[in-house]
Amino acid sequence: MKINRHSVLFKINIVFILSFAVLLFFYLFAHKIINRVETFKFLRKAVLLVKKNKLKDVGMFGVNLIKNKKNIDKILKNGKIILKRNPPRLNYTLNLLSLDGNKYLYFKSKTGTTNLLLQRISGINERQNVLLVAWIGLNVVLILLYISIFRSIRPLKKLRDNIEEFKNGNIYVDLGGYASRKDEIGFLAKEFKEAVDNLKKTMNTRVWFIRNIAHELKTPITKGKIALELLKDEDGNKKRIFTDIFNRLEMLINELFAAEKIAAGSEILNMTACGLKDVIDRATELLFVKNDGVINVIFDNPNYTVKADCELLSIAIKNLLDNAVKFKTDEKSAVVVSIEKGVLSIINEGAKPSISEDAMFEPFAKDINAKNKDGFGLGLYITKQIIEKHGLKIIYEYAGGKNIFKIDSNKIQI
Repeated sequence: MKINRHSVLFKINIVFILSFAVLLFFYLFAHKIINRVETFKFLRKAVLLVKKNKLKDVGMFGVNLIKNKKNIDKILKNGKIILKRNPPRLNYTLNLLSLDGNKYLYFKSKTGTTNLLLQRISGINERQNVLLVAWIGLNVVLILLYISIFRSIRPLKKLRDNIEEFKNGNIYVDLGGYASRKDEIGFLAKEFKEAVDNLKKTMNTRVWFIRNIAHELKTPITKGKIALELLKDEDGNKKRIFTDIFNRLEMLINELFAAEKIAAGSEILNMTACGLKDVIDRATELLFVKNDGVINVIFDNPNYTVKADCELLSIAIKNLLDNAVKFKTDEKSAVVVSIEKGVLSIINEGAKPSISEDAMFEPFAKDINAKNKDGFGLGLYITKQIIEKHGLKIIYEYAGGKNIFKIDSNKIQI
């Protein structure tokens, strides 16, 4: 699993690991200090007791006089000597021994009198136990604090998933789970929810606006078609021109309705098998241009077949072709439609659009030129909605003075 060293949780883990390490260091250090202090006290008490010949009272000072010869021999044989002293005003040499966690002081007579072995029996265990309890208590507090902090920041992952879901197009993300939180995460979620709600209002207004415009245009178009039928036969040329105009307007409105239904998630695709060549032919037909070198189609395999809503896919490609025709700078150059290894590319020579790659797919966003000054800026928006509804992606590139739109159709090929 890849570790993100920039994450808050990673840094919190490092802080707590260091805290536990520091606590352990101070526990061991304090343990060692207590041991040294108690050993020094033991030495001082034992020497004082021997010097004043008060061995009968050793128990009062936390010291035990060992009298059993077998025990003495065992301790002297197995004990580790950690200190040797030869006090000038004492008739004994001192050996400090350690065995099984206990400390012993062996007084070896210089004058041939009885040797003595004293054991430390009090002081250190109590202090070490207090130290151990304090250390364990601090560790428990740290663990509880870590759990509390971890539980507090854990919703960040869920909030991140919500934001990612929102970024992928779901504006109806559920943020109700953060409503009761009073911390920074709750505040952040609240602000994000307000931003989402504002966006929903804006989008609903936009959808309402688009649908109402489309609805209002339907009536005059219908009336215009009826009026065309009333034209005299000698007005056949005018009739053809107006018929083309009304058909184009009606097709635009139908595209608009379809795109909004897709965006709202209410459009059910009519998935059937269709050849990509047929889809492109239909798109060219919908473009209402005479294909006298305007569009050049290149296939590496003319038999590509996809499972798609053929009519909607034709509309999407028609919009890309329309866009390419409008923005090519050389009137004599052709728009190239290339299909290679299932990747559909629509290429035209021209300047790079002045708007960003993200903005060009937004509704009513458009780059103005002489051919496009009267457009609504809906073509690429509708195309993106249709392509994404098919589970595909549309990619824009600008290279070598050419605008290139790519759609990888391999995912829907059959």
